[in-house]
Amino acid sequence: MHCSSTDKKPMHGKCLEGESSWCFYKRAIAKGETPGSHSSMRTYLSPQVVEKIMPVYQRLASDTILERCVAGKTQNSNESLHSCIWRKCPKEVFVSKRRLEIAATDAIEKHNLGYVKSLEAKEDSCLNDSSSF
Repeated sequence: MHCSSTDKKPMHGKCLEGESSWCFYKRAIAKGETPGSHSSMRTYLSPQVVEKIMPVYQRLASDTILERCVAGKTQNSNESLHSCIWRKCPKEVFVSKRRLEIAATDAIEKHNLGYVKSLEAKEDSCLNDSSSF
């Protein structure tokens, strides 16, 4: 684990390689330089901490969990839809029923069809007339 590396025991096996790597160690090696000391690392985790968090890390990095992320199942879909509506129409501000309906319709279109389809639908409807709300 990168964050538990020391000068005596560098642990950069999973770090991105190349000159543009975020890992100072791999970046230096790619440039043909000697890597700097690990004592200057800003985020260091002791072996005891790594021992405690490693099981959680391994569960989160499991193929089962990552397959769900690839399918887009990273957030409750209702929470996502509600956040789209409230971004357009904050709960703290009073708005007319018409404006709330427009915000909900727009959020549902974007949620279900994506932004491109939503723009196409607006071009074909009168929803792009801002004077109605």
